[in-house]
Amino acid sequence: MLLVRTVVRESAIHGLGVFADQDIPRGTVIWTFDPLIDRVLRLDDLDRLPEHVRLFVEVYSEYFADLGLLVLSGDNDRFTNHSADPNTVVVLPNGPEATVIAVRDIAAGEEITCDYTVVRTLGFEAVAGAAEAAGAVPAKG
Repeated sequence: MLLVRTVVRESAIHGLGVFADQDIPRGTVIWTFDPLIDRVLRLDDLDRLPEHVRLFVEVYSEYFADLGLLVLSGDNDRFTNHSADPNTVVVLPNGPEATVIAVRDIAAGEEITCDYTVVRTLGFEAVAGAAEAAGAVPAKG
């Protein structure tokens, strides 16, 4: 669940993006898992979903291969786009109950970004070494 105010609008990066609707100081926790808003799904359960729902889950969920789990954010977090220089990171260990922090000040109106080379979806693999180089894991949420 996003812990800061956000809005979704057209992104210069890709399609729709999530934008800060307030100034967010560096170090602020901006996302944490909340079972009232977010959903954990087992990879094995995807086959039970209608195809259009399965595709939605595959696109908008973060995938934890080692756990066989997906986390589907139930709020604007699912519109977080990629940046090679993201303004958020996951506080390790990266898993369903990790937290996401701002790695620099994020101004109101600025797009909130993560690094898709580390955040895994079913269609995008992590790049080895990126997390270690950064000292943390850039995150979608």
